[in-house]
Amino acid sequence: MDNNKKQPEMSEAVFLRQKPVLLDFIAHRLDVDNNRQLMAAFDVTHSQAKLLVRISHSPGNRIAQSELKAFGRRGSTITSVLAHLEKKGLISRSANSSDARAKYVELTPLGLEVAQTEREIISKLDELIDSSLTRKESESLQQLLLKICRALDDRNKDNTNEGTDDT
Repeated sequence: MDNNKKQPEMSEAVFLRQKPVLLDFIAHRLDVDNNRQLMAAFDVTHSQAKLLVRISHSPGNRIAQSELKAFGRRGSTITSVLAHLEKKGLISRSANSSDARAKYVELTPLGLEVAQTEREIISKLDELIDSSLTRKESESLQQLLLKICRALDDRNKDNTNEGTDDT
């Protein structure tokens, strides 16, 4: 692509109506609302609480730290967030008895409370979204969002495989 070619001008109104911008705007508003509630109650962000919810879905509220990398964040980011959560007393980390390099992450009772609160907040936001739509619109939105997620996942897989030599 020639970066020297001038892109056609786009008005702010047209820009703001583009689907990725609207989705980002909605995600930001949901994030702000969620953060407001979590910060007031636990001094935890939505992003941190989502990680606690992920851990809470594991047997015994315990998960291998390496499994959290599949959560869509880099390993160093996960490690940093986990250190913060451990400092707040929301998780504990321990070494695997057979492999000292492998770490397990387990929710503390407070971490489990935060995860439950996050699930309740998400559920209420889901109800808010549903209340602004008809049942059919809500079902369509759910299917469309899942379809977009799959398309993005497929594109990310394709981008990950680019440059690999399969010969």
